[in-house]
This record gives sequence, C-alpha cells and structure tokens, in this order.
Amino acid sequence: VAPVDVVEADEAAASAVAVDAVAAESERSIDVDPTASMREDLGYLASEELRGRSVEDDSIDVAADYIASRMSEIGLDTTAVAGSPLQPFDVVLGARPAEADRNRLVLTTTGDDRESVLDLGSAFTPLAVGSPSGEVSGPMVFAGYGITAPKLDYDDYEKVDASGAIVIVLRKEPQLNDPESRFQGARNTQHAFFSTKISNAIKHGASAVILVNDPQSVEQAIENVRGKITREEQRRRKLNRQLADLPQEAENSRKKLNESLKRIDQSITSLGQELKQAERGLLGISEAGRKGEGTPSIPVVSVARDVVDQWLQRFTERTLEQTEQAIDESGSPRSSPLEGAIASIQIELEPLKTETSNVMGVLAGKGELADQTVVIGAHYDHVGMGGVGSLAPGTIAVHNGADDNASGTTALLGAAERLSRRLASRESHRRVLFIAFTGEERGLLGSRHYVRNPRFPLDSTVAMVNLDMVGRLRDNELTIYGTGSSVSFDALVDRINQEQSEPFRLFKVASGYGPSDHQSFYESGVPVLFFFTGLHSDYHRPSDDFDKIEFGGLSRITDIVSDVAFELAIRQERPEYAETDKRVRIRRQLTAFLGVSLSNRQDHVTISGVVDGGPAQQAGIEPGDRLEKLGDQRVRTAYEVIEWVRSRSPGDRATASVRRGGRSIELTVELAKRPE
Repeated sequence: VAPVDVVEADEAAASAVAVDAVAAESERSIDVDPTASMREDLGYLASEELRGRSVEDDSIDVAADYIASRMSEIGLDTTAVAGSPLQPFDVVLGARPAEADRNRLVLTTTGDDRESVLDLGSAFTPLAVGSPSGEVSGPMVFAGYGITAPKLDYDDYEKVDASGAIVIVLRKEPQLNDPESRFQGARNTQHAFFSTKISNAIKHGASAVILVNDPQSVEQAIENVRGKITREEQRRRKLNRQLADLPQEAENSRKKLNESLKRIDQSITSLGQELKQAERGLLGISEAGRKGEGTPSIPVVSVARDVVDQWLQRFTERTLEQTEQAIDESGSPRSSPLEGAIASIQIELEPLKTETSNVMGVLAGKGELADQTVVIGAHYDHVGMGGVGSLAPGTIAVHNGADDNASGTTALLGAAERLSRRLASRESHRRVLFIAFTGEERGLLGSRHYVRNPRFPLDSTVAMVNLDMVGRLRDNELTIYGTGSSVSFDALVDRINQEQSEPFRLFKVASGYGPSDHQSFYESGVPVLFFFTGLHSDYHRPSDDFDKIEFGGLSRITDIVSDVAFELAIRQERPEYAETDKRVRIRRQLTAFLGVSLSNRQDHVTISGVVDGGPAQQAGIEPGDRLEKLGDQRVRTAYEVIEWVRSRSPGDRATASVRRGGRSIELTVELAKRPE
C-alpha cells in the first residue's frame, strides 16, 4: 500500500506523464542483459576493497584507475590531460601542527624557576577548532565543564575570574547519562558543543582553552582505533595470501601487492601512535571541528587526562576523577583557580594536503559541431570509513556508497557505452566529455577545480549533465534539477521521457543550483541537468550497500540520460543559458507511512480511506474527515500531504487537524515505516 494513494486527479498525478511511446531502438543497441556490466562496475566500486573511496585513503586512486581503465575499454580517449586521463589537484584535509618548536605548552609555578614542558603529540595537541596560530601566557583556572546556563541554574564561571586566564574545560556535560540530570542526560544540549564552550570562555575573558576528554569518549576512541588496526591486519593477511598464490611471472601484480602491503604497514604504525594518544585521552587535531570563518577565536589545545590529573592533585588536592564525580553527585560546579600555576601556549597549524584526481574520457566530436562540448559527470568519491561526512556518528565501518555515488559513476560508464555506439554513425556531433569527479563530498572540489582549469573552453561547453544517487528508483519517481537552466530543457526532458518504453514520473526542479557537481558548471554559465532518485535513510551511512540498488531502474535512467545527452550532442541549436532561483531543497524519497487515501475537493482534501492498522487509523482518523492541517502546515491539496510525509521520517509525531460533523478535532499521528 502506498503511503498516500490519491484516488482523484491531483498535482502529483498531473506531473506523471502517461504517454505510450517507444524509443527509437534503431539507435540503441540492446544487450542480452543490459545490467550485467552495471552490476560488475557498481559491485567493484562499492566493494569492501575500496573502503568507501575517501580522498583521504589510497583506495580513491584504485577507484580512479578502475574508472580510467573502463573508459579506455569503452573506446574513449583517455589522454586528455597531458597524455593521461587524470586531472590531479590538492585537497586540504584539515590541519597539522608545524614544527615542535612552534607548538609548545609549558607550565611554571610562581617562585619556581623549573619548567614542565609537555610533549607535542603525546601529552598535548593543538586543535583546529581554535586559532590556527597564537602565543599566550596566563594563570590557569579550572572551569569545570565551561558552562554558563542561567535557565538551568548552573554556571561554572560564577566563582572564578577567567580574565586573561588559560581555562581548563571538561568535555560534554555534568551527570552524563543520568536521566535525572538538569541537562538532558543521555542527550547532549548545546552546552556540550565544543564551539559553545569556546565561545563562553571568550565571553569570560579567557586567553586560551585546554580541553579535557571524558572517560566515555576515551573508551570509544580506543575501541575505534583498535578496530581500525584489526581491519588493517586482516587486509594484510588477505594480501599476503594473494601474494603467496601468485605465479612467479606475475611481476606487475606482485609489485602492486607489495606496494599495498607497504602502505598497510605504514598505516598500522600510524594507528599504533594514534592508539597511544587515544589511551591518554588526547583529541585528534580536527576532532572538535574547525574554527568557523569570521568567528572570534583563541588558542585551543587538548591535554592528556593523566597530565590534567597531576595538575589538579598538585593545585587543588583532588584528582580529576574525584572532581568529575563531585560535580556529578552534587550537580554543582567545582571550579577553582590553580593558585600559582602559569601556562604558556604557542601554537601554529598548517594545512594538511593530499593529491587526488578527476578522471576524464573523451568521445571526440565530428563535423561542424566538433569544437563544442557536452559534459557528463558523476562523482566517484565517498566518505570512507566514516568521520567527515558520515551520518553515523562514532561508527568506524566501510561506507560503501553504492548509491552515493557508485550508482552515478556506473551510469556514467553506461552512458559512455551507449553514446559511443549511437554517435559512431553521425556525421556531425559535439564532443562528449565524461568526467568522474573526486572531492565532491568535501564541497564539490573536483568540479570546481575543473571549471577553473577546463580541458575544453567553458564558453564552448553547451551543457553539463550530472548523475548523483540514481540507484534507488522508487515509485518510478525521477527528479531532474536544472530544467529551467536553459529555456529549452523543460520541453526536452518531457519529450524524451515520453519516448521511453516506460516513462518516468518526473519531478522537475527549475533551479540549476544544488549540492552536487552540476552547480559548479551552472555558476560558470553552463546550462545543467541533474538526475537524482532522492535522499533515503541509508544516505552517508554504512548501510548504503550494493544489495539495495535497483538495477532495472538504474538501467532505465542510463537510457534516458543517454537519450538526453545524444540530443544535446547532435541538435544544431545551442541551449540558451537562463537564470534560476538559488533556493533549492533536495528531494527525499518517501520513507514514512501515513496510511490514507485522499480525494481533492475544490479547496480542501478529504480522507477517502484509511489502511487497517495504519498510523492514521490508530490516531482516530476516519474516512470522510476533512484534513485541514498537519502540524503547523495547512493543507489544501493531496500533493501537499505527499510532500509533508516525504519530508518526515518513521517515528515522527504530529498533530493532524480534521473536520468531522461540523467540528474540528485534533489527533496525534505517529508515522510508521513505509511498507516495502
């Protein structure tokens, strides 16, 4: 049963063109199994071996080599960049400390000439959430959790003077996991955020912040690093078995395996150092985030728990653990100055960079259109083992990115195969440039690099077609962004959709903007089309796996993309660029279930049926009710109901206002998971 079954014509139904038409198969070769090569390509790109294709990991280079090889097999020219398919550039991954003599933390005591110097990387680490450089000195103040919360009657700064001081601040909040806490117990409030603590320290005049990790986070960090080491050791054993099984003459394979083993050994050595830091409670340099552009900042460092414990015992006669326990038990601050203690902090961070590459394959143009270009693009990077970009906080596991965006990369290769065949017999057509972008997950870095360094002039690039998350077709709904980026695009996609053997229910968005690689081209004056099957609950999580890809739909989307690109490559007229609205909302798939059938009336919506046992029936909604509001949103059409449900998740609760028998009734609805 569909989440919303519209029994009378509505706006959603009107957007689904139901025209019986068959594409011109004479121009499209049909494979025995049109999805066979797609399954192979996507299966490899989303495999455990590629570890989520992060730009931080050497697996991104393995993926690039695979894509380049496939482009060459298809017959594309892979020598576009100085004889190579790769367009390399540097990506800033974060920050790292400069030399040790420019990153120092020294503790002295009034009346004592001796200095206690902390070791960089083992006893303290500068953090990117603070100033990237600076040198300060001042008295030390223990400021508890660094929280000022008048509404909760709690203030760590109430009885201490932090002006000019270097404040020691505990991570998170008092009474963590305590359901009786004045905070939220198991859930963090805004007072637990690193940025809130730093901002509050600045408001109280602090010159620097020393962050102290909490025991629970320390245990989790240790577990995560040990898990990484275990996985690397498993990889090493697997590669050693492959190496032992290689025939003696397989020199190239042996060389590649040995190179991979060397990188694994380096990784394990690095993880060993990371484990030592985790055991002492040190935060990673970017673990607390980065300083926001334009925000006030002061130096921020992480100091090992055992070091802070020694300081507190020396200057307050309480251990770190005793202090944390006293705050938790009393629910009151235990802030105090460290009388006589003076700290000097010097930090300097520099960018941490890595090289990554866009991958290009060219189908040369012919005839009078040969010097113009159509770009078809899809990003091939993803979020690796988690961390930056992951929506599964704290999870260290392969984020395979089958839909995001192995699906788009696979469709890119499929479109290259189809267009190579279809354009072979044409006497005149534009050049088609296929680009697998890297760094999209870091902020469209690959596409931005290309438009700043185009292989073919942008002023002769007539259109860009983008494929991102096209592997989870559901309800036959295909979203196309950019239909207003050229005056001709709306009619073009409608016509080509009607020519498909099974037309899609198109949801068209005029804007050429949006958080994917087409935006880089559109901002550079190139009309764009972006094909997309919608966000889903596996987005940027380890569960975005191969077995959830709908290959029949992926093949059909590759067909319509190929047909659109074919038209753009051969039509005489160049698409005319048009301005569009910058405000874009990314469309989600329907994951929640309301369980109603709806009828549109002149100015309102009526419930024509409810699903037995469904959320609507359980809430008390009945056939014949006039649906007036869902939450704060007034509804007048069934389409508005569909989009309201689309924007929510299973388990969400809302008030449904219905009119029954001349009176208004408010009912509480809890949405369920949509039936498969």
